[in-house]
Amino acid sequence: MDYTRILCCQDFILGEYLILTKGDSKHLSQVLRKKEGSLIQLFDGKGSSCIAEITSQEKKILKVQVVSEKIFKERQGIDIFLGQSLIKSEPFSFSVQKATELGVVSISPLNTERTVVKLNNDFKKSRKNRWEAIAKSACQQCGEDWLPEINEIQDLKNWSQVVKAKHKVVLYPSATSKLSGLSLDKSVAIAIGPEGDFTENEINFLEKIGFLPVSLGPRVLRAETAVISSLSAIRTMCREF
Repeated sequence: MDYTRILCCQDFILGEYLILTKGDSKHLSQVLRKKEGSLIQLFDGKGSSCIAEITSQEKKILKVQVVSEKIFKERQGIDIFLGQSLIKSEPFSFSVQKATELGVVSISPLNTERTVVKLNNDFKKSRKNRWEAIAKSACQQCGEDWLPEINEIQDLKNWSQVVKAKHKVVLYPSATSKLSGLSLDKSVAIAIGPEGDFTENEINFLEKIGFLPVSLGPRVLRAETAVISSLSAIRTMCREF
């Protein structure tokens, strides 16, 4: 049976009662018209899930009871760490949604030489909150039990030096190697540039610290298209699709 899925960062103990957030309560009761006795699926974003029953509503807040044993699922497939250069708001949000659906471990928004988005503390806080909400919604809809980590906005050099993965690649239209020609396993970090792509200086730096420039063929892709294409290609190359 397909259940409505709700992210709930609490421990799932059979028979215990949990209180849902105001936002989730409103969505379930007013949008989806869930009533007392309705069953939903809770997941914690860290691999665990359970079935819960709505038992009551007080002051627009729903109380649910855990009615099944907790189930834990390991992450599926190769671990992917996405470094995505900042682009315009809606395309970046689209990238976050699709990267979540494609099961990345983390999404790191990157400030690069050709980033045109103006950065300030208010922007950083509001965008991170929005991206986390988008990732949460995407997880709830696609059935993924692992919520990706949305990292703070950081410089390309900082991310590329600290990210840990067996393989490290950077998308670059002028690269002589194609992504499809690689043999990947375990984990991969992938850097994707902004409009206008990474500069030669950035590519040279990434190469020096172990990133391999690869292309997705002769077509010029929008940044958000490159995210979907490259992540899908990696899943396919690892025989997950």
